[in-house]
This record gives sequence, C-alpha cells and structure tokens, in this order.
Amino acid sequence: MKKIVGFIVVILMFLQNIALAYFNPQNVYNFIKELSSEKYRGRLCGDVGNELACDFVAKKFKDAKLNPLGDNNTFFQHFYAYVPYIEGETYFRVYDNNKLIKEYKYGIDFKEVPFGLSKGGYIKGKIYSDEKKGDIFISINYPSETISEYNFDKNLLSKGIKAVIYMYNLNPNFKSTYKLQNEYKKGLIKIALNSKYLDEIINFQKKGYTFEIKSSMEFKKVKTKNVIAYKKAKEKKYPPIIFSAHIDHVGYDANKIYPGALDNASGVSFLIELANHLKNKQTNRNIIFIAFNAEEEGLLGSYYFVNNPPISLEGAECINFDMIGSKKEIPLTALKSSLSLNRQDSIDAFLNSHNLKRSYEDNSDHVPFTLKGISSVTLIHDDLDKIHTPYDTIENIDIKNIIKVYKIVEDYLSKKNVFIEDNAPILYYVISSTFILIIIFTIYNKK
Repeated sequence: MKKIVGFIVVILMFLQNIALAYFNPQNVYNFIKELSSEKYRGRLCGDVGNELACDFVAKKFKDAKLNPLGDNNTFFQHFYAYVPYIEGETYFRVYDNNKLIKEYKYGIDFKEVPFGLSKGGYIKGKIYSDEKKGDIFISINYPSETISEYNFDKNLLSKGIKAVIYMYNLNPNFKSTYKLQNEYKKGLIKIALNSKYLDEIINFQKKGYTFEIKSSMEFKKVKTKNVIAYKKAKEKKYPPIIFSAHIDHVGYDANKIYPGALDNASGVSFLIELANHLKNKQTNRNIIFIAFNAEEEGLLGSYYFVNNPPISLEGAECINFDMIGSKKEIPLTALKSSLSLNRQDSIDAFLNSHNLKRSYEDNSDHVPFTLKGISSVTLIHDDLDKIHTPYDTIENIDIKNIIKVYKIVEDYLSKKNVFIEDNAPILYYVISSTFILIIIFTIYNKK
C-alpha cells in the first residue's frame, strides 16, 4: 500500500509540473524579494531606487527575448510627473509664548497629508476651528482622495488659511499617495494628528497657545519611465494582448522605507516570469508587457501609455496585475472600472467562466484602457492590511496564490488560441519525465 501511495504522489507531482511547464512560481517569489529589498528604497517614482527597479525589469525583459517598445528602440517610455518627496525635518510643536509645552512625535502622533492641494512649508500661529478666523484651521474629518477635497482646499486658500490639522485615528505606519497633479505650489501645509489628542488640542487652543508646524514634503517634477516590451507574433492575425503591472511604490519618509512587496513588486515579478514562460512559444498576435510608473501618483504611466501608444492598440485586451499572491486567504478579485458596471466587454465572458469575485473601482491601471474603449481588468488579491506600510514585505507572499493567478492567465491564453503549436519542447519534457517515472517505479517494485 505504501508503494502505491508513494507512486500516486509522484504521479501527481508529475502532472502538476506539466501544468506549470516553464512557469516557475519560485522565480516570482525571488523577484518580489529582490524588488522589495532596501536597495530599491520603496521604488518611489523618480527616485534612484525606482530607476534601479526599471533597469532590473528591462534586463529581465531582454533576457526573456522580448523586443523593446520604448523611445528610440529602448525598453523605456519617458514622461514627467510631480512626486512628493519627504526629506529633512518634520515637526509639530506647541508653545506658551516662547516656552515649549508639547512636541508631537512624527510617524507616531502625526504625519503629513499629501492629498488635494497639499505642500510642504513652515508656519507658526494660532489655530481656529472656524475657517474664517486664522492661519491654521483644525478639522475633525480626515481628507479623501477626491476632487471634492481638492475644491475644499481651494476654498480654504481663498480665505487665507495656510495650514490644516486633521484629527484622525491614525495608523502611523501608513503612507498616503499624491493624486492631483496641478497647482501644487499654491497648496496648504496639511498634517494628520491622532484623534486621541483632540481634547488636548482644544484645551491648548482655549489657552491661546501658539502652534508651530514644519513639513519637509517637497513636490518635484521628475522624469520617469514606463518599461515596455513585446513578444513579436510569428503570424500577426489578431489584435494584441497586454499584460501590465505598476512598478512604483510610495518610497520612504523621514524615518521609514516602504518595501511594497505585495503592492506591487508582486505584479511586476509575475510579468517577468510570464515573459520567461512565453519565451520559446510562437504566437499569432503581439503580446505586450508593460511595467507602469507613477501609478501611486494617479495612474500617470498608464494614462501616458494609452495616449501615446508606440504600437496599435486597436482591438486589444489588457490584464493588469496589482497585489497578487497575498498570504491572507482572500479571493482573487476581478477589478474593473466603474464605467464597466452596466456593460459587458470582450473579456467579461472569460471572467465569468472562472466565477471570480467582481469589484468596480477606478484605482488601478485598468482604468485608462477602459476610457479608451479597450477591454481591461485588474487581477488583485485585495489585502489592505499591510500595504503602504513598512510591513508590506516578502513574508506576506504565498506561492500557492501566485500559482492560482497563473492558471487563470494560462486558461485565458488557451481560450484565445494564442499559440501556434510547436510540440517539440513539450514532447521532450514528457518523454524525459516519463523515463524518470519508469525508473522511480522500478525502484519501488524492487523494495
């Protein structure tokens, strides 16, 4: 009986290896570990760590025999973005005349708020809960990443407000992103203070104390780049398929690096291994691979790509990977734009066949494609527990969930009849594996 059980186990392992032929999920794991290491400094758009990550991906694309699709026959498509950098001293202090009463701890009690019309700077003055009275306004509602908050900021600026203190149940390890890309020089100094200090702040206000705020956040216009390549079709009969993922993350602040393993070293690493997997296969359409930049700043890289495509996108479909392989047991979600809520496109029938959980949000790189009429979806393990914190590390990645994503992609390519059959490599693999099985079976019988 033990021999039979052992042989069955070997057969199952053999069958799984055939299913995963040439796709190695361990490689994905290793790439995630690399891209989320300190060397890459959280991959903030425009930072040296982001540049290193782009170079890493470009080299891997080249190794996978992909063709460059960027500027001047390179793997890079360049564009500009405004990015918040946090370098230097940041503090929030309270004074009675010139006597220091309280200094709140950065990253524990308060943090900067890079939403809406936010900027860095310095101010010292009184605070008021009435927005019409003073330089520093206190608000009990934390801002959202919506245009309404942007307009609220413009209203405060028009009334002479120079800084805002938001009271919030703060996760001190969470780092927000900056979404709006205009009028940043006209902004407000904005900080979020843990709401447990609300009564204390109100008491300080009543006593007429002075508040001093220094934010080191500085917005820089940076030249950044998407990493783009394609697998050239042997017989170009059909529109292209696009596989994408964003390479950037939120970088670092005054005292922490944000590794971004799940968000989104995972998606980019999956792209690399998928390109390796397809390296020796022949296809009947171009397959485009894109590592987008500046997703955290408002999907800027994907917007730039769809508005400046280096290759025809007519009839294309896009599968974007964002946060895949979480160790947490949550379902894989098919994330589509809210514009797709009441309509079906060419990719929906496939999604329906896998009974994937659906969500409709406009917060990942599928959105610019949808706006251009291109069928698109983001596959995501929507685990928000540790993203944008220093704890989004390789320890939270599960290879089993990476395999689940691959099997969906494999089925998608199969149903699209992408491949021009070349059975020689698979035949060699099957024959050699069968030979090994015969040897193992013989050994079992001798025992």
